[in-house]
Amino acid sequence: MRLKNVAVALSLLLLSSGIAYGLTNETVLKEKITAYMRKAFNIPANVKISVGHISASEVPGLEKSVVNVSIGERKQTQDIYISRNGKYLILGKVFNLNEDPLKETWSKITLNGSPVRGAAGAKVTVVEFTDFECPFCGRAYSTVEDLLLKYAGKIKLVYKSYPLPMHPWAMKAAIGADCAYEQNHASFWYFYDHLFQEQGSITPDNVGDKLKGYAKDTKLNVSKFETCVDKQQTKPMVERDVKEGNSIGVSATPTFVINGRIVQGAQPEEAFVQIINEILK
Repeated sequence: MRLKNVAVALSLLLLSSGIAYGLTNETVLKEKITAYMRKAFNIPANVKISVGHISASEVPGLEKSVVNVSIGERKQTQDIYISRNGKYLILGKVFNLNEDPLKETWSKITLNGSPVRGAAGAKVTVVEFTDFECPFCGRAYSTVEDLLLKYAGKIKLVYKSYPLPMHPWAMKAAIGADCAYEQNHASFWYFYDHLFQEQGSITPDNVGDKLKGYAKDTKLNVSKFETCVDKQQTKPMVERDVKEGNSIGVSATPTFVINGRIVQGAQPEEAFVQIINEILK
């Protein structure tokens, strides 16, 4: 269950047969939204869905709230908009037609403090919101590596954590990779490469040992590293990235932002080449 369909911005979904809901019926409407989403996206019973307070939005005629999907401590948040008659639900991002979409998106991305691979002064910046357990992210990994070679000196890759709540070892892997980054920036990319390259053999039971092995391979202070992972000291870094991703409408992985242009999913290399060549003209 990836919630990929949830990422379609401004997708109108029929919630009811037209029964009008006012804010006085907020509890009923929340239950209706929860039931609809669980059925529409086949969300298992062990995954908790909660809808936040419904209030007026910046869009006339629409109310606004958030949907939280969680398993234990792992949580994913999705902005939603609801028509005032309670009939339609809009999942995703609302766009302001008076703003330059590329500048608006790019203004919400923070590059400082994130792992970077490639030429520092590159004209093209590829920001990747990714999940080490996501099979589509694993597929995109090879594409990104090819692009870094093909456009050496012209592009750079910026990593952003976006572990999905339904992936049991993704959060620990993200925390571990950031713990490595905290000790030695270059070591991060060893973790990044090996977590994707060995994705098929990693499980919730062995992910801790895998991370410890990578720490030894990169000659990190293993004791300090294990404390960082066990105490989740870099979890705020992961949560910062997730919050940033949510602000631009990310809800599935991988999602790429190329100089403000959003590319979702494990797209073929040609899709990236077209955008990169256009920027490099």
